[in-house]
Amino acid sequence: MSPRRKLHWASLVLTTGLLSVGPVGTLAQTTAATCLSSFSWMFNSKNQSPCQVAAYLQGACNGGQFSIPALPNGTHYTGPYADEQNPCQCSSVTYNVISACGICQNHTIVNWSTWDFNCSTVYPGVFAPGVPDGTAVPQWAFQDLTTSNAFNASLAEAVGDNPESTASHPQSTGSTLSTSTASGTASSSPTSSGSKSNTGAIAGGVVGGVIGVALIAAVVVFFMMKKKRSRIPPSAQFSSDQKSHGAPSTIYTDTTAFVPQMAHPKLYDPSDPSTFPATPAPPTIMTGSSHDVPISPHYSSPSMQPGGFYSGAPEI
Repeated sequence: MSPRRKLHWASLVLTTGLLSVGPVGTLAQTTAATCLSSFSWMFNSKNQSPCQVAAYLQGACNGGQFSIPALPNGTHYTGPYADEQNPCQCSSVTYNVISACGICQNHTIVNWSTWDFNCSTVYPGVFAPGVPDGTAVPQWAFQDLTTSNAFNASLAEAVGDNPESTASHPQSTGSTLSTSTASGTASSSPTSSGSKSNTGAIAGGVVGGVIGVALIAAVVVFFMMKKKRSRIPPSAQFSSDQKSHGAPSTIYTDTTAFVPQMAHPKLYDPSDPSTFPATPAPPTIMTGSSHDVPISPHYSSPSMQPGGFYSGAPEI
C-alpha cells in the first residue's frame, strides 16, 4: 500500500466535551474543503483553491500524495507532529496557503510560531523542496511572517496572485514578501546582499571624506589663530608708546650723535647762578644736509619758538 500522510486539526473545547475529527488521508493531492465565493481571489491561474495548492505542497515530501480535509465547525488546521515534520510542512509558504484554506472556509487559524513548534528546521519565505508539477503558488503565499507571526489575508489580497511560482519558474531562493507593504514585489537575498555591500562602501567613503575635511579645517584654523596671536595689535603698540612718555626725547644731529634733551629745562634767571651757562657755545643749526628728526606721532617735544636758542646774553 502506498504511504499516506495525515493532516490534523485542533478542536474547540465545548461545554459538553472536546469536539474532534479523526485524521483523514487519501492518495494524490486532493481536498474536500470548499472556499466561499468571496475568497475567489485566493485561487491561482489554474483555478486551484489554496486548499488544493496546500495538498500539492505537502505531497511534495510524501511521494506526491496528500489530502486536505474540510474543517468541521469550531476547528482549525494545526502544524505537524514532531514525528511527521519535514521541509514541506515546516515552510512558511505551506503555512500561508493552509491558513488561507482555513480562512476561505470561514475558520480561524493558528499563528506561525504555533504551526512550526515541532519543526527542527524552519524555512521562512521559501519552499525548499521546489514547487511540484501540476500547480502554481500565488505570490501572496511568500508573505513574510517575521514581524506579524501570522498570515495576513488583507495583505495577501492586496498583493495578488502574480507572479506565480511553478516548477519551471520557481521563486528566487530566500525571497520574501514583507507584511509592512502591500507591494507585490519580492526581494532577493543575493541582490540585497550586494546592495548592502555597495551601500556600506559608499557610506564609508563619505564618512572618511567628511572626517578628512574636518581635520584639514581644524589644522588651518589652528595655524590662523596661532599667527593672529603672534601679531601685536595696534592698540598694544599705542599703549607701549604711551608708557614711554616722560622719558627724555632723542634728537639726532648730522653727525649721528645724540644728546638727551630734558622734557622741562630751566629758563635763564639772572638771580639764579645755576642757570648761567658754563661756556657759551654757538647753537647747533639744522641745515639742509641734516637728518630728519624722528618725532613720535603720539606726542611732541616741548614747544620752542622758532630761533629760540640761547644767545649767551641775559634776557629781560
